[in-house]
Amino acid sequence: MDRKQQLLTSLKSEDDLGVVVRSLIIIEQYINEIVESAMISPEYFRNIKLDFSYKVKLALSIGLDPNFEKILSTLGTIRNDFAHNLRSVLGKQDVNNLYQNLCSNDKKLLQEIFQYFKANIPEFKQAQFQSISSKDKFILIVVFITGTLSSACEQLPNKAIKQD
Repeated sequence: MDRKQQLLTSLKSEDDLGVVVRSLIIIEQYINEIVESAMISPEYFRNIKLDFSYKVKLALSIGLDPNFEKILSTLGTIRNDFAHNLRSVLGKQDVNNLYQNLCSNDKKLLQEIFQYFKANIPEFKQAQFQSISSKDKFILIVVFITGTLSSACEQLPNKAIKQD
């Protein structure tokens, strides 16, 4: 089973709250890796209690594609809404907000991932993107984001920090 399928399987076994929280934990790990790649002594960063939005801003400031800003901010808002308002269900509007904050190229790539799932995961074989549940759409978007962040991490400079 490849990483996309493992992530999908892990998230599918969660309720909506678990999906949101686990997704943000995974995404935050990628953000941390991106931020730490630009640091000489990342252990000091690890001892700073920054919230998700500040970590995203740090990642953007060191070169994370600005197209991530809105989608990551929206994910953080959904997570905070679940945490502070005792929500237990992902709504259609949550997923619509996420999807709307993807750039047009990312929407196209997301549709390609959906086609991959249709070809490889039995429960998606007959599904149309518009007809799948909000939870499944959220999971697909998270799989897309984590895949893109994973790819960004593989290309990290420190691995060789760029100097202007």
